[in-house]
Amino acid sequence: MIAINNNKSYSNKALFLFPRAAFYCVTILCVFFCAFECALAGAVSIDLKKTENYFYDRFYPDCNAGPKVTDNYDRAAESFEKKDIIKALFYLNNVLKYSQFSKEALNLYGVVLMYEGDYEGARELFRSSINRDPHYKWPYINLGIINYELEKWRELESVCGRYLSVDSGDFEANMGMGIAAFHLFCYEQAGEYFKKAHAVQKNARCRDMIKLLNDYRARLRAKSRRLH
Repeated sequence: MIAINNNKSYSNKALFLFPRAAFYCVTILCVFFCAFECALAGAVSIDLKKTENYFYDRFYPDCNAGPKVTDNYDRAAESFEKKDIIKALFYLNNVLKYSQFSKEALNLYGVVLMYEGDYEGARELFRSSINRDPHYKWPYINLGIINYELEKWRELESVCGRYLSVDSGDFEANMGMGIAAFHLFCYEQAGEYFKKAHAVQKNARCRDMIKLLNDYRARLRAKSRRLH
């Protein structure tokens, strides 16, 4: 009788311990996946201290513009690359004095303000640049980066969608649409945009953008494993 009671006692303990062990296993797995996603999320960034991560013309592209416009613009771009913000703004003001509606100068002026952290001022200049020429790419991408930094996913979707209507195969715009879709929980759409961006990654302007794409593709794969 004592042995039988002991067996019952062990059986009851086993029944009690099994669900507890299962609970601990599930908890550990959840913590692992959360940590994995956090690690991936922490790796995703655009280093805006690097001037090469901004989008603008290095040299004034319009050969028909006067020398006062081209020379001042080229000096402004060179000064920005050297992170000499005061000189960059000085030369840009000269450009706009001689060519008030230069889309290239408006965009580069926005880039300089963006580098300095004045996102609202930069936004206005990028919008002005787009209004001058809706087919000019760089202000769209710079606006997209601001929206990414501020986690404004609907606005990121909007600006990238606008440029995709100009060039449906653009690397940065497809990647931006994918990132917006990912954060708006449209994972299937995100995958489609990431696939398009990956196919044309050789056209990426800077390597940090390729790293960003690869990070988000990894996050999407991890998310898909959890959902399925």
